[in-house]
Amino acid sequence: MVTNSTVQKESSESIKELFYKYGNLQRFSTGSFVYMKGDTPVASYLIEKGLLKVCQLTEKGQNVTFFVRKNGDAFGFAELILQRNHPCYAQCLQKCEIWVLDAEIIQKKMKEDLEINNAVLYLMTDRLLHQQSTVELLSSKSVAGRLAWFLEQISVPDENGHLFVDLMLTHEEISNIIGCSRQTVTELLGKWKAEGKILYERKKLVIRDEQFLEHM
Repeated sequence: MVTNSTVQKESSESIKELFYKYGNLQRFSTGSFVYMKGDTPVASYLIEKGLLKVCQLTEKGQNVTFFVRKNGDAFGFAELILQRNHPCYAQCLQKCEIWVLDAEIIQKKMKEDLEINNAVLYLMTDRLLHQQSTVELLSSKSVAGRLAWFLEQISVPDENGHLFVDLMLTHEEISNIIGCSRQTVTELLGKWKAEGKILYERKKLVIRDEQFLEHM
């Protein structure tokens, strides 16, 4: 029996192989933009290393972050498929290494290769459902639960097996994502640090007690 996790893994591997075979690995400095709002989509992207945010500026100049992408995440397919300009900015939160795959190659492969077409379709559908569940989560969980969920989403295992977060987002940006005040984010992180659930120094955060994330 083919499980959802199997399909997800196979789709992810197919997309990665496409980038590795036809893409170019480029380096971006902290704060640089992969693309700007209104840009014509010329490529899709796969993060080899680093962290970036997909964000928007409000009329008042407030920076609102919609998504955070990390190692192994592909992005930029929707605009190519819909042939629409980028509706947001993609900005690096730290030094990033990103595979850049030309739009013409993607479009050609999707027409010629059913496996690639299905992989991209799965990625887009899975991401849509994930975003729907995120909206539900943000409306039903407590602020502490939303913050714990967010940290888990952007964490990666370190060499000791602990979940590690290179937290380049400001507390203000995190508060915009999970829907609370900046002060609340600061207070919760301070509380969890005092309780020994996390180590948090100079933007580096290690989750020492992963069980508390699951029970928030």
